[in-house]
Parts: sequence; structure tokens; C-alpha cells
Amino acid sequence: MAGEVLYRKWRPPRFSDIVGQGPITQTLTQAVAHGRTAHAYLFCGPRGTGKTSTARVLAKSLNCTMRPPSVGDPCGACDSCRAIDNGSFMDLIEVDAASNRGIDEIRDLREKVRFAPTVGRNKVYIIDEAHALTNDAFNAFLKTLEEPPPHSVFVLATTEPERLPPTIISRCQRFDFHRIAMQDMTDRLAGIAQEEGAEVSPEVLRLIGRASGGSLRDATNLLDQLITSFGSRVTVEQARELLGISGEESALALVKHLLTGNTAQALEVINGVADEGVDLRPLHRMTVELLRAALLVKSGAASSLDLSKDTQAQLTFVAESVPLDQIMRALRLFGHVSFRFDQPSPLPLELAAVELGLPPETAAPAPAAQAPAPAAAPPRPAQPSAGSPAPRPAAPVAPQPAYRRSPPPPAAAPAASVDPSAPIDQRLTALWPSILKSLSGVPKRKFDVAALLRSSGHRAIRGSDLVVTFPHQSNSERLMGELEDPRCRMEVERRLQEALGQQLTIVVDTGEQRSNGERSGEAGGGHLIRAAVNYGGQVVAEAGQLEPAVPPAPAPYASETPDVSAPAPYAGETTDASAPTSHGHDTPHHSEEAANASPNGASYAAGPEPEHAAVRASPDDPDEPPEGWER
Repeated sequence: MAGEVLYRKWRPPRFSDIVGQGPITQTLTQAVAHGRTAHAYLFCGPRGTGKTSTARVLAKSLNCTMRPPSVGDPCGACDSCRAIDNGSFMDLIEVDAASNRGIDEIRDLREKVRFAPTVGRNKVYIIDEAHALTNDAFNAFLKTLEEPPPHSVFVLATTEPERLPPTIISRCQRFDFHRIAMQDMTDRLAGIAQEEGAEVSPEVLRLIGRASGGSLRDATNLLDQLITSFGSRVTVEQARELLGISGEESALALVKHLLTGNTAQALEVINGVADEGVDLRPLHRMTVELLRAALLVKSGAASSLDLSKDTQAQLTFVAESVPLDQIMRALRLFGHVSFRFDQPSPLPLELAAVELGLPPETAAPAPAAQAPAPAAAPPRPAQPSAGSPAPRPAAPVAPQPAYRRSPPPPAAAPAASVDPSAPIDQRLTALWPSILKSLSGVPKRKFDVAALLRSSGHRAIRGSDLVVTFPHQSNSERLMGELEDPRCRMEVERRLQEALGQQLTIVVDTGEQRSNGERSGEAGGGHLIRAAVNYGGQVVAEAGQLEPAVPPAPAPYASETPDVSAPAPYAGETTDASAPTSHGHDTPHHSEEAANASPNGASYAAGPEPEHAAVRASPDDPDEPPEGWER
């Protein structure tokens, strides 16, 4: 046909002519030959890989009048086959879902599908770009797709199957089309060029195949452009000029400079190509391909490359003289270059080249532990200005004895080795600090698992379970919430097994997890008392009481060293019960957002247990310094 483009002129007429989709065409051929075709098919895959062409061949096979019963391919000569090739077959309905995506079009299709075929045996509906249908259209189409008339076959073609509802996918036979292999593509292009009377070298065909990205339709279009532009004889230089890949030599020179550390020469190559006024994206794409080739050569997989002998020899020489990490750094940097926001500028390539020339980053030494900052002096009360009313005198406060913090006990040195034959309880106690350290990188939802476990009050091995008990209900709930994530639980238990040599299941004991705040509420304490207890304080017995009003919270685990890098509040300070709370609740502001704002992502309560601040219920308490402090 005069003026017909090559990809339409050379559309495959039979299943055996479809390129690169052998398993799919074999299955469909057998289904047609044995009369076992389905009522609905889903063809999904990249563009230009034969989805619509396969659907048209299926329609020809189902309506071919001269096809023998045991043959799956259509004859191509009967009236039905010729009508389908010409686009005049009334029982083949092709719907572009991108422009007919509404519920009204699907309702119209649903009404017409009831009628019997006009001239053929079956009515075949090809719905292209099926993912573009709306949800209402899918819902209207679902019943028809589930129970279609016996004479109807639906073929849904899409490049994005993940956008289709599962109810639609489950009612179709799915076939996944893949990109066309380079050898299959060049063989097909060579056959088309020979039929068109054009002389095209294998090197030109490989350039077309790489530029098409695995799409045979795009490759056929590029071949059509080359033949139209340069006649029946196409050279490599002409193909590179038309395809915009004339900078292969430049890309090879750029790769050499990048891998050998010649940053200045690499920048000259990039700016030289930019000064020619050509698009820099082909240079970037070719550079990444050559860096990948160098990586494969360095890794001993050069046999899988499809490059010319000269290019492969030069890459081999360069790759063998540089370390592997240099090739990997170059490939990562240039692989992340994007021209999305600034296509004409060479700046993205220049930045990648300069960054590659910098020395690899070395791990910075850990900063030395800093001494705790001295406590700030209390603010001086503001002097009243002239004419202003005098401030109301504050309520008298009993003088508190001055305490200074006693030096912390020396941290126990980590055990050099642990006897593997020791009981697992002893090994858990000895290895618990190192286990917490190894859990610092466990995936989390909101809270750091290592910080939560560090605040646990007791741990015990019961059979194959590691039972963890918390003095605060909030921390136990947070840990249970984190362990609901299968990734978190699997990683925690894997690291426990690595440390202890035994498979353990971590269990949060919720039997005795009522927090001190709840107990103090039952004891009748005020809201400030409960707030202080929630922050780790304990209520000391009033004068004359034989027992404290609230039992103290369990002490931190013996193997843990309390964090004394920051000074704790004075234990003897008395809370002013008349001061209103800032948030209008019984407990202070202690949200999950504030917990996530901490450096390690853990909550305040998930850190190490602080020294208990003594909140005295009566001013007549004995004047004794709290634990950990001295006069």
C-alpha cells in the first residue's frame, strides 16, 4: 500500500511471525487449535512488544473460515482474514480506553455485546490502554467480563497492569509480554530491510536496537526514517547522526577520563559536546551503558556484551587498570544524573564528573564524650517598672538543701568473651549491652526498638520465649506496636539468635505493666503527682506513714549503666500544685511526635531509666538526699 508506514505494513499476520514472545504464541496457538480459548485475556507489557498485533492474530484465528481444525494459525487468505487486515471486519471492535474511558461507553459496549456476530464466528473486543478506564467503568464492565455471551472474546491490553482492579485481573488469562531481545530485533529488522530493498549493515541495526529500548515498533519506525532520509544504503555515520548518538566516541573518551581520574579532561569532553548544540541525553545514556560494560568486563561477564570489537577492547584495557570500586562509584553517580529540570545544561554531568574526582569519603572519628554542661543559674526576677503594680508575693517555699551530683560509678568493661556453655540466662545478662547495640538499626515504625528494650525493667528466658517486662505501660504498648511489623520482629529475633545461639521469640509481659502514674491515681495523688511519676519519679511516704503511698518503680536492669551525660533535676524540688498544666490534661505533653523528634527516634520514656526524682507528699519529709546525690 502506497504511503503505509513500515510498522503497519509488516505487522505479523500469524502467531509464528510474532517476534520474541514464543511461550505466549505457543499457548495461544494450542488453545485455538484445540478449541480451548478463554473468554477474556489480559495482555500486559512494555509498548511495542506485540500486544495488539497478537490480539489481532487471535481474532483472525477465531474467525478464519479456511483454517483446519487442528491448526492454530489463520490462513490469511479468506474473506475474514483479509477484512481484519484491512480494518473492515465488523465483528472486530477495537476500543481506545484512553479516549473512551467513561461509564457511558462501557454501558454502550455492554448493550451491544449481547447481539450475535454479524459476519464471523466470534465478536472480538480489543480494549487498548485498559488501565485508563475509570472505576465506575470497571464496575459496569465487571459483570459482562465475568459472564460474557458465548460468542464474545475480550482482550485487554495495557502497559500498566498494576492499575487494573484485582477483580478484573482475576477474570482474565494473563500474558506478560517482555522486551524484544537484541538478536531477535536485529534479525527482524534485517528481514524488513531486505524486503524493502535497503542495504543496512549489522552495526546500523544494533544502533537502532539500542535506541529503541526493546520496542520492535519503535525500531521499525527508526528504520523507516533512515531509509526515507538516506535511501537504500544507510551508513553507520548517517545512522548515528539521525539517531542522535553521534557521540559514541565522545562517550568512550569520557568513560576513560572518568575511570582514570582525569576530571579536567572529562569536563572538556562534556563541554565540547554541549558546544556542538546537540542534546546531552544521548551522551549520558551512552556513558552509562559503557560504564555498565566496564563493570561487566571487570566482573568477568564480558561475553554478555553487545559492543563492537574495538570498543570492547578499549573498555577491557581501561577496566583492568582501575579498581572495581571506582567503576561502581562512577556508575552510581552517572546513573542518578537527571535532565528532568534542566535538559540543555551540562551542569548535571559536570557535577557528577567533579564528585567522582573527589577522594572517597572516610568515616569521621566518633566525637569525644563531652562533660555535662553546668546547670544554668535561676533567672533573676524582673524589677517592676515605675507606676506598675507590685507583683504578688510568691507562696513561701521551704528552703531545700543544696545537693550536687555524685560522680557516676565507673562503667563495667564489656566482657571479652562469654562461655557458650553457660546457662542462657547468664549469657543474656552478659551480652545484653552488645545486643542492644546491635538492635540500633532495626526497622521501625515510630519508636526505636533498642531504646524501648533498654528501658525494660526485667527480662527472663521461659522456654523458647524471651519475656520482657516494663515498669511503664506506655513503653510496653510501644514495643508491641513495633513488633507487629513482621520485618521488625524477624530482625530482632534474628539478632537475638546470632548473639545467644538459640532461637527465641520475644514476648512482652502485660500482666504487671500498670504504670506508677496509674497506681498513684488510685492512691489519690493529684495530677501533678501523677505527671511526675510518669516521668520516672516516685512518691515518698508522708511523715507518720509506715509505708510509702506508692511502691517504687522497678530499678533499671543491673547490667545497664545509667546515662548521666545530662544533669537530672534536683530531687528535692517541690512542685507547685497551684500552677496550671500547659495542655489541660492530667499528664504532661508527651506526644509521639515529640518522641520521633529525638535523635534516635525513640520516645522520652524509651530511653534509659533516669534517677527517680523524689516528689514529697508533705513538707515534713525527712531531709535526706535522694539516691545518686550527695550534699
